[in-house]
Amino acid sequence: MTVVGEIITEGLGRHFRLTTGGPRSLKESLLRRGRRTTRDLWAVRGVDLHIRPGETFGIVGHNGSGKSTLLKMLAGIFSPSEGRLAIGGRVGSLLEVGAGFHIEFTGAENVYLNAAIYGIPRAYVDEHLDEIIAFAELEEFAHMPVKTYSSGMYTRLGFAVSMHINPDVLLLDEVLAVGDEAFQRKCISRIFDYQASGGTLVFVSHDASAVERLCDRALLLDRGQPVALGATTDVLREYHRRMAAHGSAAVTVADVQAERAGPVRLGATTTAGGDGEVRQRFVEGESFTLEIEVIAAAEVRDATARLGLRDASGLVLARQVLANVDLEPGERRQFQLDLPMLPLHSGDFSFSLDVTAPNGEPLLAAERFAPFSVYSLDGVVDGVLRLGGALQAKTASTT
Repeated sequence: MTVVGEIITEGLGRHFRLTTGGPRSLKESLLRRGRRTTRDLWAVRGVDLHIRPGETFGIVGHNGSGKSTLLKMLAGIFSPSEGRLAIGGRVGSLLEVGAGFHIEFTGAENVYLNAAIYGIPRAYVDEHLDEIIAFAELEEFAHMPVKTYSSGMYTRLGFAVSMHINPDVLLLDEVLAVGDEAFQRKCISRIFDYQASGGTLVFVSHDASAVERLCDRALLLDRGQPVALGATTDVLREYHRRMAAHGSAAVTVADVQAERAGPVRLGATTTAGGDGEVRQRFVEGESFTLEIEVIAAAEVRDATARLGLRDASGLVLARQVLANVDLEPGERRQFQLDLPMLPLHSGDFSFSLDVTAPNGEPLLAAERFAPFSVYSLDGVVDGVLRLGGALQAKTASTT
């Protein structure tokens, strides 16, 4: 028997039977006579949890590890294939953009629809509708069909509804990944208010700093199996260790998010560790090398190259400047940045490169290329920069 706000799972698992290959239409059946094949997939298996009332619990893991499947079982969207699940009280959830919305209804009508699904009286919505719409920052769009909304507008409305239905258990899946920085701060503030009121929160995110900031305990999933459960710091340490252990392929110009046309263009780029292995995942403090290829379509004389390091939001954290750059038409020039120790703590980062002529004319403007991630093995993820050094207390002097 669970109490309000409590979550208990015992041997929880979800099984899917996947069908691949074979004919998919009458034409294919006549011409190919192929056969469908099936295989069994356990998306989640063997999860034992006891989440206490008022606790904030995080679920982490790489893509495909089963995080969202587990959350959907807690929400009642997927029924367990095996094991036991019990949740006490009303459950609110925001699992994916637009979930629970009718695209032909307006924003305000969808607030009433979602409230009805959660069993909230219409009179309550009448009283709080303006507050919900204002929180979502959709005053000008409240009476427009949600099919005209952007993904950010969807998420703001969904989060506003979820936080105003007063759930005993709130399930959030990457809700902070969409929306501008101001709205994310407002979400965090509202989540803190929810925690202070004694609500139980289960939070799935790739953002380790958010998990560290919000969660009391956490679960690490790997291929559907629980591999670490306990204090958030300990679980994140294991998560970072596993992520850092898996390298990745070279990054190419396809990763460039924005590059304005000019006499110079960006070629292939790679990020590598001190061992020479090309990868995108690094541990704080290890050596790091960035290699950049620049291709000149015309002669370049006495240009200035500015290489910027950016965080996940695009903010420039540091910049290196190289003056007196000369390029011949058709030349492919290699540039290399070597860092003996990565001065970064934890997070996702990328580079930008601007090349300008002596008169200030832009020759190349490439943004957000060569993305990479840095992980902290000690599990502490506060801040972006790795301060280094040692903090110690000095002996007090006496007079």
